[in-house]
Amino acid sequence: MNMKRKLTAVCMTVVLLVITAVPAYAALPDDEIGLMAEYYMSARASLSISSSGIAEATGRITGKAGTTTKTTVHLYLQRYEDGEWVDVDDWILSQNTVSTTLTETKSVDRGYKYRAKASCYAYSGSDYERVIKYSSEMTY
Repeated sequence: MNMKRKLTAVCMTVVLLVITAVPAYAALPDDEIGLMAEYYMSARASLSISSSGIAEATGRITGKAGTTTKTTVHLYLQRYEDGEWVDVDDWILSQNTVSTTLTETKSVDRGYKYRAKASCYAYSGSDYERVIKYSSEMTY
C-alpha cells in the first residue's frame, strides 16, 4: 500500500468513528443523559388536559443523593399561537431536597395546542445545573 492509500484509510476510519459516536449520544433517552450530569439524575415535564378543559402540568427533577442540596422547578403552561409558544401561566417551587415535583392546574381555551415546559435546577451548594424539559404537545 502506498502512503496516499494509507492516509486515506486512516482518514476514513476516523470519519467512521466520529459518525458512529455522535448519534450514539444523541440517541440516549433523557434519563440516561442525566446520568452524565453532575447534580441531577432525571428531569421531566408532562401535561394532560381533561375533556372539560382543565390542564394539569407537572415538572419534576431528581437530583443525586449525597450531592444535590436543593432542587427547583419553574413550570410553564404554554400555548401555541401565531407561530410561537406563549406562556399562559407559570409556577415555581424550590426545596432543600434531592427532588422536587410541581403539579398545577389551569383552565384552557379550545382550539389551541398546549405543552408544559419545566426549567429545572439541581444545586450542590452554590453551584447548579439547569435542564429544560418539554411535555408532549396536546390539542384541546
